[in-house]
Amino acid sequence: MKVLVVGGTGLIGHHIVRELLARGHDVTVLVRTPPTNLPAAVTVHLGDLTDLSEDRLDTIVAGHTGIVVASAAAVAAPRGVDIAAFFHDTNVAPVVRLLTAGSRGQCDRTVVLGSFYATLQREQPSLRLAELSPYIASRIEQTERARAAVDAETTVAVLELPYVAGTTPGRQSPLEPMLHSMSVGKADMLVYPGTTAVVTVSQVAQAAVAALDRRAEGNYPIVTANLPWADLFTRLATATGRPPKRIWKLHPRAIELLIRREGIRQRRHGFTIGFHPAQWSNLHATAMILDPDIARTELGVEPGDLSKALQNAAPTARTSTETR
Repeated sequence: MKVLVVGGTGLIGHHIVRELLARGHDVTVLVRTPPTNLPAAVTVHLGDLTDLSEDRLDTIVAGHTGIVVASAAAVAAPRGVDIAAFFHDTNVAPVVRLLTAGSRGQCDRTVVLGSFYATLQREQPSLRLAELSPYIASRIEQTERARAAVDAETTVAVLELPYVAGTTPGRQSPLEPMLHSMSVGKADMLVYPGTTAVVTVSQVAQAAVAALDRRAEGNYPIVTANLPWADLFTRLATATGRPPKRIWKLHPRAIELLIRREGIRQRRHGFTIGFHPAQWSNLHATAMILDPDIARTELGVEPGDLSKALQNAAPTARTSTETR
């Protein structure tokens, strides 16, 4: 099978490319900048989905049986813009454009890396996630519009991902800055009081390739484990060689103040965060859990090695010291 991976050099895309190659597939990547960490067997196209002409996009897509959308989604918008329009233009429109081109070509299966906020919205509509947070709204719209963009013969599998543990050359794990921000001095650590789903990057890669192979259609939460934040941060910190001596669970109001402070910092740099602070704090104070049996039963993917992934996701002790 010939597969086009958009975002093939990112944290997750890198692993999807290697998993595809290991399974004997031909791989093409579309990336914005020249890659330095891809195998020679990979065909590389440089370009941005938002700038490519329709003819150029059709040329790139032509002949591919499958498409994987592994490009990162924007979580902050430039200040002063229509924030809903920005997230649509950044997170939704390029995916629609790509899959529409795929339908014009020979593609009959697609995989989109989505967000577990869509899972939470579907399972707990009372949370009003799409209503209050423009970023979350764009991720839910992304799924809906992706399916509308393809013809009846093309399948769309959306992998709904939580926090991802693992490492990729030249890419920072999203868990690393979180660990830094929650550490206090040399011995204490602040943690959210709730529980979160976490997935290994290798498990995501296996799920993406399995979804292509099976021509899977639907929304698939992908999770390795559901962990209390205290457990997750302790394991991350221990992997750096500096396990916390004291752990302090934050009150939801304190979490909200932290995200508002981050919002102020982002505004100073010219950006607006796409999350509603109170909503985000309430989510992290409760249970953001996913069902691990869905990936196992519907895609045949077993949970990854979380201990190894957390070890890889954690910064070294030297890096931790330098950044505090």
